[in-house]
Amino acid sequence: MNLAQAKVTRWLQILTSLDSHGFMTTSQLQRLHNLGGRRNTNRILNDMNDLLSSFQLEEKVYYLSAKGRKEIGSTTTRRRTLHTQHTLLRNEVYLHYHPEYWRVEFPIKWADKAIIPDAIFKRDGQFVFLEVDNTQAMTQNEKKIALYRELRETQIFQKKHGLFPTILYVTISEYRKKNIRALLDGMKAEVITYNDLK
Repeated sequence: MNLAQAKVTRWLQILTSLDSHGFMTTSQLQRLHNLGGRRNTNRILNDMNDLLSSFQLEEKVYYLSAKGRKEIGSTTTRRRTLHTQHTLLRNEVYLHYHPEYWRVEFPIKWADKAIIPDAIFKRDGQFVFLEVDNTQAMTQNEKKIALYRELRETQIFQKKHGLFPTILYVTISEYRKKNIRALLDGMKAEVITYNDLK
């Protein structure tokens, strides 16, 4: 493969990653695609300038521009919202675990109820329900955990997949971690902070 082909292949991989993950920081793209040092990563992303849109948070955040979406045939338009930080944190979990299976916001329905984990993934052959908690009210966490308890009691998931998944909560502070851990008492769960992922 010559240099031009390698460049196009890398670009398509980056565009595809942004299509599936929505928003990614410079360092997330660097780690996911093994882009080398920060300087090389910035050079590659600057070369892709027409295909990408970006904005600045603690570091630069990238997403597909209209031209980038057209290049790979994507129909999903992204806009910066309050949910963007949530997406970036979810992507950190993906990069930390490199799961064999990853599905974002897949609804699980039973009777007249439903729960939508931020992601469902497989780690060591077992399913995990991911919940990212960065700014939501603790009452929302309580309601969601109550739904997980109900789902576990129905045995619907276990009949289809074996064990009930571990619930992995990723939060932003030790205080929130302690409160969520108390809410999850009696559940197969793990609560970590964003700093634990680094």
